[in-house]
Amino acid sequence: GNILRQVGDGATGDIDAALLEVDAEHELFAALADAETDSAPLIAAADYVGLLQRMALLRDPVDRYFDKVMVMAEDPVLRRNRLLLLGRLRRLFLRVADISLLPSAAGPA
Repeated sequence: GNILRQVGDGATGDIDAALLEVDAEHELFAALADAETDSAPLIAAADYVGLLQRMALLRDPVDRYFDKVMVMAEDPVLRRNRLLLLGRLRRLFLRVADISLLPSAAGPA
């Protein structure tokens, strides 16, 4: 969310799978597609516990993505595609809740 806010959160369009260069990008793209498919019936059933459990499975692919991928690549086409992937991920999480609004364990909100 922070990266998207910094760049204006305005990237729209479809992710171009042909532009995914790093294995971690391919992995997150596939994991995100699976999570979107799996989450649809959970959202329809208002099964937010199940949905959060499903979303938790994205942790490893997301961690690897941020460890291995330079989102703000110099190439604007590549950068835009990477931002689109993050935007799609953020939209999926926002269907559950905006967890950035929750108070942190480090102190009061």
